Amino acid sequence: MNALERLGLEVAAFQLLGTRSKAATLCALINAAGAAISYDAVANARVWLGQHDAANPVNVARTRVCLLRESLEDVGLGDVIQNLKGHGYALPEPGRSRVLARLVEVAA
Repeated sequence: MNALERLGLEVAAFQLLGTRSKAATLCALINAAGAAISYDAVANARVWLGQHDAANPVNVARTRVCLLRESLEDVGLGDVIQNLKGHGYALPEPGRSRVLARLVEVAA
């Protein structure tokens, strides 16, 4: 994915979810292409500011994913994020495709 596509994805995620934090978290999960991402990666997903170290990455990641799940549920995309205990989170198929399709709708 090139920089322009990535920016479009981030803008659409922000429009759908309403906050930069949720959009950054969702983009981090999408960019992993179904693979697991660590708690640190989730906690430090700040697309607009670059990477910063969170004080307690596990707690920050849990909070961010919880808020993201609530927002995704509100827009009809519940149960797409998978928790991998001790490792982090993943957005596997077919959930990833559903989320991307919804973001394309929002961007159009």
